[in-house]
This record gives sequence, C-alpha cells and structure tokens, in this order.
Amino acid sequence: MDKRLLTCVKLCKGRIIADIGTDHGYLPCYMVTEGLCDKAYACDVAPMPLESARQHINSQGLSDKIQPVLSDGLKNVPSDGITDVVIAGMGGELISAILSDCDWIKDPSVNLVLQPMTKWDVLRKWLYENGFEVTKELPCCEGKFTYSVIQCHFTGDVPEYKCGLRYLYCGSVDSSSEDGKAYISRQAKRLFTAGNGMAGSDDADKKELSAQMLALSAELEQELKQ
Repeated sequence: MDKRLLTCVKLCKGRIIADIGTDHGYLPCYMVTEGLCDKAYACDVAPMPLESARQHINSQGLSDKIQPVLSDGLKNVPSDGITDVVIAGMGGELISAILSDCDWIKDPSVNLVLQPMTKWDVLRKWLYENGFEVTKELPCCEGKFTYSVIQCHFTGDVPEYKCGLRYLYCGSVDSSSEDGKAYISRQAKRLFTAGNGMAGSDDADKKELSAQMLALSAELEQELKQ
C-alpha cells in the first residue's frame, strides 16, 4: 500500500467496496484486513492482473470476503449493497467513460473515490456536467509525483461551485498543507507549459485560453509565495 492508495482509503466510508482496476488487489485486501470494510470486489479488465489479485487474496486468507471479478469497468460488477466505488490509477477520460457506462452509480448513496493520473480536467468537467457533486479532494505527493483523490456522489443537480479553469486544474485543493502546496505548484507549471505552447497560435480562442492559463499560473505561483 503506497501513499496514493492510502489516500484513497481515507475517502472510503462504506462497508462493501468495488475496486476497479485492482491490479494486485492491495486496496481491498488492506481494507478488509484493517476492518475498514466487510466485503470487497477486486475488479480488473484483464485476466492476468486479476489472477495476480486472486493469488494475493488467497495468500492473505481473504477469499471468503474478497471476490475477484473480470469486468470491463463496472459492467460485470454486482451493484447490490455496494457503498464505495474506487477507480484509481487511470486517466480522467477513461474514468469518465467507465462512469458513463454505469447507471447504478447514480444512486446518491454510492460513494465514488476517483484518482486520475492524467486528464484530471476532463474528469472534473464530466462530473460537473453530469450531476456529480465533489464533496472532498485530498492532495497526495509520492516521490516526484503529485495526485489528487476526488470524493463525489450523484445528486442530479448542477453543483454550486463554479467549473472555471482554476477548478478544472486544481479542484478544491488548496495550499494549506505541504501536499496541497506541491499539487498547486505542479498544476501552475502545467498551466504555464500549456499556455506558453498556445501563445503563438493564430486561433483567437486558443490565444484567449493561452492568456487565461498564463494568468492563472502566475496567480497560483503568487499564492504559494504568501
């Protein structure tokens, strides 16, 4: 269990977990062993990673509480009683696609814990436009990498917070912690790189977006100095 997965665990609050893209099954094994859930589904789209998860589950003596499921996203995952769905270690576009293919995650009682590796802006926009409210985000730094773990659930309503450029890049993460500072700093650099890359474009919309990105990057850097 690395810091990234432990951060995901902090945002789980139910008793039956579905871990999508489980790889070796570390997260469900940890949660069951620590008494953080009663039952779990370890799910993966590929047979070989799922077999690795199965072997790890069996070696821990947890086969009575954790069920391996071969599934493309959530398609083969039984929905009955699931309180938490964890999707970690994938791109934001793929996470969005997995959620859009599943109707039962629109039950407001289902807690979603999402950790995008890339395209975090795509995921945040998809959640906003499809009636999912983000209730919490936790930044996480591990080595040279920075992540944000998103906790959300379906409401069917447009969230009260705005979905502007800052939200798309930084979500609700602030600089009140060392991990938060590192995440904001990394996003400021990404905004600068993206904005700088579009600065010379002949497209008026791209030029405008470039200016917004560069301005936000400078704003975030200034905040970090305070």
